Amino acid sequence: MARFPIRGLVVVVSLGITVACVSAGPVGVTKSANLVEGCAKIGDVSVSAKTPESEVVADLAAEARRKGANYVLVSSDGARSGTAYRCTTPSVATR
Repeated sequence: MARFPIRGLVVVVSLGITVACVSAGPVGVTKSANLVEGCAKIGDVSVSAKTPESEVVADLAAEARRKGANYVLVSSDGARSGTAYRCTTPSVATR
């Protein structure tokens, strides 16, 4: 019977983490250096070799978000490390 409260707690904590991540804004993961050209380099991000392959991109994005970045440049699909960048939206020129 002790399992129900623990499962409930896990669901609540998971939901809280999901809401926190969504509210912080999306982080793009790209292989295109052109996309981050002109952006501020924040630093390197990586995930553990033990991180399941299905979670690598999400974990890289989460680490980049914690550093204040909104893009991660990786060298290839499945890469476990990359470089975090903060890119701003180009302003619309007024004439």
